[in-house]
Amino acid sequence: MDIQTNPPYLSDKHCVDIYNYVNASLYLRDTWLKKKELNPNFSIRSWAQKLGITSHSQLHQVLNGKRNLPSKYIMTIARDLRLEAEEADYFEKLVKLQAAKSEEEKLFYLNSIQRNNETLEVYEVDNYELIRNPLNFFILELFCLIDADLTPIKIQKLLIHNYPLTEIRKSVELLTKLEMLILKDGSYRKAHETVFTANDIPNIAKQEYHKNIAELAKEAVEKQDVEDREFSGFTFGIRAENLPQAKEELRKFREEFSQKFIEKDFEGNQLYHLAINFFAISNKVDQ
Repeated sequence: MDIQTNPPYLSDKHCVDIYNYVNASLYLRDTWLKKKELNPNFSIRSWAQKLGITSHSQLHQVLNGKRNLPSKYIMTIARDLRLEAEEADYFEKLVKLQAAKSEEEKLFYLNSIQRNNETLEVYEVDNYELIRNPLNFFILELFCLIDADLTPIKIQKLLIHNYPLTEIRKSVELLTKLEMLILKDGSYRKAHETVFTANDIPNIAKQEYHKNIAELAKEAVEKQDVEDREFSGFTFGIRAENLPQAKEELRKFREEFSQKFIEKDFEGNQLYHLAINFFAISNKVDQ
């Protein structure tokens, strides 16, 4: 299961607001970063000692999402962060969600989390038409960008790529059907802050999505000024056994980039798309 959500942000209460997270490691990492910001001398080693975690490397791996937090530390961390009872319960569910093995178990904890957080909506994103067309996600993000009435005509004017009005209307209809958009007083609004859970998405839908993104990138190379875009790439040798680690580093970069640059709702003023392409150029060489 792949979980996507709008990026969490810092709040004054408990350093970070736990209800903006659906990932325990991300919550703990941002909490650690805030602690470090407030006290530059505060180290992972000292936090691990305070929590009773025997090895600081274990905590380091938890913060980086490389291992799950053992359940025995849940209440210790909740006390250390001075979480209230409901927040501690929410944190426990985040930890169990991250450790869940089966799709049924993950969905169980997602639904349980939803009961703690009324702003959280869980959708099963297995619709072929939704996944294959990036326009659907562009439109959703526009509703996070602009706190104003948006109609298909306004959406068409805002998007750089020349999407036909009929295609935009079809996309809006699909998003409305899936209850991701609602029609209110003649204008569309994003229904909720949304979490997407991707279960068994057909490979062909994901392939078409990336092909469509590649076409948009090709158009951007030709039409957008270099000041408004960034394209770079290089070819290099790598050991095949290091591929999992390389992909993990790319995922980590994507998360860090998101934390640094993605704005909260209605605070940004333009949509951008970041695509990371990492693929084989040659067959494996026998040595």
